[in-house]
Amino acid sequence: MATRTQHAKRNIITSVVNKLVIMLANFVMRTVLIRCLGEVYLGLDSLFVSILQILSLTELGISSAMVYSMYKPLAENDTPAVCALLKLYRTVYRWIALIMTVLGLAISPFLPLIVNKDLPDGMNLYILFYINLFNTVLSYIFFAYRSSLFTADQRYSINNNIYSVFKIVSTVVQVAVIILFKNYYVYSIVLPLITIAKNVTTYIISNKMYPQYKCEGSVPKSDIEQIKKRVAGMFLSKLSFVFRNSLDSIVLSAFLGLTELAKYNSYYYVINSISGIMILISNSVTASVGNSIVIETKEKNYKDFKKLQLLYMWLSSWLTVGMAACLQPFIKLWVGQKMMFGDGIMFIFCLYFFTTHFSRMCYMYRQAAGLWWQDRFRPIAETVTNFVLNIVLVRFIGVSGVMLSTIFCIVFIECTWGTRTLFKHYFTEEKQWKYMLKLGLYSAITVFSGAVCYFICGRIKLEGIPAIIVYGIIATVVANVFFLAGSSFLPEFKPSIAFALKVTGLKKLTVKKGRD
Repeated sequence: MATRTQHAKRNIITSVVNKLVIMLANFVMRTVLIRCLGEVYLGLDSLFVSILQILSLTELGISSAMVYSMYKPLAENDTPAVCALLKLYRTVYRWIALIMTVLGLAISPFLPLIVNKDLPDGMNLYILFYINLFNTVLSYIFFAYRSSLFTADQRYSINNNIYSVFKIVSTVVQVAVIILFKNYYVYSIVLPLITIAKNVTTYIISNKMYPQYKCEGSVPKSDIEQIKKRVAGMFLSKLSFVFRNSLDSIVLSAFLGLTELAKYNSYYYVINSISGIMILISNSVTASVGNSIVIETKEKNYKDFKKLQLLYMWLSSWLTVGMAACLQPFIKLWVGQKMMFGDGIMFIFCLYFFTTHFSRMCYMYRQAAGLWWQDRFRPIAETVTNFVLNIVLVRFIGVSGVMLSTIFCIVFIECTWGTRTLFKHYFTEEKQWKYMLKLGLYSAITVFSGAVCYFICGRIKLEGIPAIIVYGIIATVVANVFFLAGSSFLPEFKPSIAFALKVTGLKKLTVKKGRD
């Protein structure tokens, strides 16, 4: 039987591969949209995604709470309990599909208020929105609940593999459609067809792997009450995350137009693609952490937490410095000078990336420990503050205002409040300030190494691919040297390195070479 470390390793590898597939597919798709139809269609595509993410708030909390509820019965081989949870999950998802349909139809009359600039002539906004809404609703109707078995059983790698295959298929078909027909309507219709095929495939594979789990039985009322409480807390926890990513795009479209939104999304696509890899890495170990929280001591979990935090911050710092060096030449090479912002906004994008990750491990442990209800007021405060600041600052400083409002909320609400929740309700409060000081240390190392790297790269005048390669090498050396020097004195440094070598398989390779 595979260990938690082996599951985590497999999940991380497939998550990274899956995200690379998504990055490449989206890169190709966005490039084709810009070249064949224009940047306005790219802005419209991004806007629909943002609106539907907000509509998906009807689901937020359900999947995570159900997966959390499955950790224990799966670990104990309690088949009736898992079957009952699956049946409950299926019923809830059907209600979600109905609610999303009603909400989507209700907000459709207000679409012209959001898209009030740059809409292509002759484009029927309502038809396109209904196609995208139909695709989202289908994703809940067709067997979506079965994927929870893979996640709860630490087999997230299977979900990754299925998604990768269908992402490649959908991209190939959509690119062919745009090149052949140059028609955005036909491009949109491909989406629901792929969604149906993907969910049916998930159902077939899950039935083959877990034939004992059927939708039957009833969940005890006491358990349902606990699930409701977790769902409410998780809904609020996810609320700020969804609004953080979607509200920015909607505000930019309403105040600055689709063209400016497309420009913003060129940068956001790059940092979000890299963020996706980071998040998938953390998601891949969430089930293992949840399993550890159930059977291990708090002290053991706290030691693991410190190790994971150091490694995650090291990677975040490295990638942030790399983006400060390579983002501008990449954007210029990809979409051209006219789609570029100045270095000032580019630095804000890098800061945005780093702040979204420097408390990610804290968030992951809150999720794995099921602390959603205890954390319920934080996302409300963050969402309201972010919305108000977005509306105010976008009028004065445009794109920078939208991003700075989000960064402010992440640092001063999400991080500080969320950290207090984890240490108060799971770890001990005395350890909270040590954690915050380490976050400060990691941030200082990142800012300093980023400044040094930007200074060095600024003295080397290169363009295009040579610039990306050379600047990337410089960023790699600078970021890792400074982080190594700045964190090597921490007590968790050596255990973290040992853990990283074990997960990546380099430890066995080192031992084998030593024997040879």
